[in-house]
Amino acid sequence: MRLLSAAFALLPAALSAQTLPCAPRERVLAFVIDQRGETRLATGDAARGASVELYASDSGSWTLLLNLPDGRACLLANGENFTATGGLQPARGNPA
Repeated sequence: MRLLSAAFALLPAALSAQTLPCAPRERVLAFVIDQRGETRLATGDAARGASVELYASDSGSWTLLLNLPDGRACLLANGENFTATGGLQPARGNPA
């Protein structure tokens, strides 16, 4: 949860940043789900009508996305060695 709290705290700055890698949400999800094998673990509302999603896989990869009201998704961060705490686990089945 500390990761999510830190991400939410940074969102106002991220929303105004023009250098985030963004693409249509469908294309970004295809990469996250199909190529990285991740499933959605958590979502949250952000400023200005945006939302965030945390994805992770059983192999430990993870991705934090920022979804914008215009239909784009932006990569906020990604990495390896994801460790779930407090019952947060990658789900099997429906990835999104």
